[in-house]
Amino acid sequence: MSKQPFGPLTLALAVAMAPLVLQLPAWAVLWCVFAWAYVLIRERRNRPPVSRVMRIVIFMVGLSAVLVSAGLRFDGGDFIALLAVMAGIKPLEVASRRDSMITVFLAYFLTITSLFVFENLSMTLYLFVSVWVTTGVLVHVNEPDGALGRQLRLSGRLILVAIPLMAMLFLLFPRLSGSFWGAPWARQGRSGFSGIMRIGDVSRLALDDEPAFSVSFDSAVPDVNRLYWRGIVFQRFDGRTWQPARNTKKRQNSIAGEDLARYTVILEPHGYRHLFALDLPVTANPVATIMEDHTLVTRRPVRQRFSYGAASFLDYRQAPAGLPDPTTLDLPDGKNPLTLALGKRWVREYTAPVEIVDAGLAFLRENGFAYTLRPDRLGPDAIDDFLFSSRKGFCEHFAAGYAVLMRAAGVPARIVGGYQGGRWNALGGFFTVRQSDAHVWCEVWLPGKGWVRVDPTFAVAPERIDQGLERALAQGSLEGSFGLGKRWWQTNWIDMLEMTWEAVNIRWNMWFMGFSAEDQLALMKRLGISLGRQGGWIVVMVLPALFIAVCIFAGRLGRRTRKPSSEDKALKIYSRFLKKTARVGLPKAPHQGPLAYAAWVSGKAPDLKQDVEKIAGLYIDLRYGREAEDSSLQQFRRRVRRFRPGRRTDVGGKRADGE
Repeated sequence: MSKQPFGPLTLALAVAMAPLVLQLPAWAVLWCVFAWAYVLIRERRNRPPVSRVMRIVIFMVGLSAVLVSAGLRFDGGDFIALLAVMAGIKPLEVASRRDSMITVFLAYFLTITSLFVFENLSMTLYLFVSVWVTTGVLVHVNEPDGALGRQLRLSGRLILVAIPLMAMLFLLFPRLSGSFWGAPWARQGRSGFSGIMRIGDVSRLALDDEPAFSVSFDSAVPDVNRLYWRGIVFQRFDGRTWQPARNTKKRQNSIAGEDLARYTVILEPHGYRHLFALDLPVTANPVATIMEDHTLVTRRPVRQRFSYGAASFLDYRQAPAGLPDPTTLDLPDGKNPLTLALGKRWVREYTAPVEIVDAGLAFLRENGFAYTLRPDRLGPDAIDDFLFSSRKGFCEHFAAGYAVLMRAAGVPARIVGGYQGGRWNALGGFFTVRQSDAHVWCEVWLPGKGWVRVDPTFAVAPERIDQGLERALAQGSLEGSFGLGKRWWQTNWIDMLEMTWEAVNIRWNMWFMGFSAEDQLALMKRLGISLGRQGGWIVVMVLPALFIAVCIFAGRLGRRTRKPSSEDKALKIYSRFLKKTARVGLPKAPHQGPLAYAAWVSGKAPDLKQDVEKIAGLYIDLRYGREAEDSSLQQFRRRVRRFRPGRRTDVGGKRADGE
């Protein structure tokens, strides 16, 4: 049984699995490291292989670990952990070339899995590296005596040759409406807003610098303080948590306004149905529905990077239809008595709802409230504790306290969760909105105006809205900044590199990840191919196949039209000589070289000795000599053409060597 290349096989698996390390539990990573290390050490010390029974036991242990870590659920991350278990133990059972081939295919499968999980440019480039290494190992498995370095170079050439075909298939191969990337194990980010909000949830996102979405404007770019990205509206309150309304209908009332902003959003996957749009959206992507609370909702959870267009009025006017939902005035019984008492006092002191709204903002402005990332712990009456004791909080503290005050004073109020602001990328011309930009604000219902946005945070920390959280923290204007300011080594050129990479990555996402079936048909139309939708599908199905056929034909034509070398010509002429000797009963044996064959023919037919030896000598000079001359080739051709042996009846096709 031939020795298998354990080192290269382990290298292929490690390179293919490297991108998935951050998606795996720590035990799965250690599982692979220990298993691969054991295989390499065993091979180096010539230890016996692991028995079949022991391999089954090891696999059952790994499978049990996956099931235990999964608990009651079994999602995409657990499938990746199962792949890691298989990749770890597969080298333990490699004993033949077939096992090595299966291991290589497993490395390819891990690479494809990374393509499902990651959708950014850097990972796409890395996947080329993974395919390059795995293909080089595949060549090594089939040619174990060859140098791995030379085989990796061959793998690189194969990938370079395949790139034009890959681009052709990407542009023209039929694709479904939607995305191939929406696999169940696709990575999901955090939106910061699920179906419930507790006081303190949003402040935990302040130090999370992961991107939530990117926005490019087709119209004039608004000021940062006007960028309120609505995502979800919380209406029901039980004393500590806020939840959306139970039954939200599609929006029916009309919206009017000024400063219409048109933009495109590339949203990171977050696993929920809500999208994010500027207040107040008037149009959106057909896959989204605008609800009566002005939120955008999709039919399915967003489990893949999703691009959509929308338009919003920055200065809007609503046409209120009737009274708001009664739940916007609900407050739990027996909770927050001090807040309820203050609200009832305002009802007696003010006659107009707008006066109560202003009184609430003045209360926050004039009573020593602090905007901080380190709020105090709150008791059972959380709103009372915040408004009258600690007076330290983040945006959700101010929004929740203000909304309860308004409801206590008889003004319908609700909380809107989303993001505020964003970081402008001047190089790429877009905003990047990060998790640290998560923000909540209030809406109050006023007669004749409908729902009106009120941001209590602005009353306490206007720099948060005007400059954004990151800059406010860097200036030290917030307590508990945790040193988010720039360090001495973070110079402008580093910011420029980050901005450049961010711009390249977002353009890649917009073009590559967003290339849909409609974009494909539009491309065909720009190329002058417009046969209608059904005809277009026929064209894009035929063109890739035609392209492959043309490549194959061109390769064969190139080989045929390529000028043959002197070695090829000499071999062709020598083949004619062998046909002549075979016809007279002097066939050449497969193991005989030119000299051995000439000696054998000379012994069987002495009268041919001079011609045969001369032909063999010329052939060896032309075939294996340093430099072949045209005169020698012509002489060789004349010798073979004039060689006319007579039929040998004494040979009878029998070989002198006993064959």
